[in-house]
This record gives sequence, structure tokens and C-alpha cells, in this order.
Amino acid sequence: MDTKEEIEFLYDLERLLISRKEEMPKGSYSSKLFKKGIDKIAQKLGEEAVETVIASKNKKQSEVINESADLIYHLLVLLVERGIPLDTVIQEMMLRSKK
Repeated sequence: MDTKEEIEFLYDLERLLISRKEEMPKGSYSSKLFKKGIDKIAQKLGEEAVETVIASKNKKQSEVINESADLIYHLLVLLVERGIPLDTVIQEMMLRSKK
């Protein structure tokens, strides 16, 4: 995979999460999170952040990779719930990098 394809995947996931929030299909984990609301989404994000930190202290790279994927997914869910486009976060990061 090239970097462009990997970045596009995040945008595809963002679009999928938006559709899950709008359509709320049964059986979708994302829809369940949206249905439970911001408190549950924030709780899950926090749990994944802690699990990522713990995994980083262990020796297995695969654990860090898996927990990081969960963390990024739950962060995207939170951003969609709050109506914050991924682009907005990336733009903020770019601004900060120029300081």
C-alpha cells in the first residue's frame, strides 16, 4: 500500500461511520456506539487509550498495532459523533507543525 491509499482508507472509514450514524443498521458495532451516545463513545476511547499505553510497555509490536487501530477507530467515532471532520483535525495538526 502507498501512503495515499492508506490515508484514503481513513476518509473511507469516516464516510462509513457517518452513514452508520445516519442509517443505524442493526448489528453494526458503530451504530450501537452512536445509539449509546457521547458518554459511551468517550468511555470507549479512554479505554482504548489506556490499552494502547499498556501495550506500548509490552514487548509485542502486534499488541501496540492492534490497540492503536482500536484507538484510532474510536477517535473517528467520537469525531463523527461530535460532527468534527477528520480534515479539521489534520489542518490543526498542520498548523501546529509550522510553529
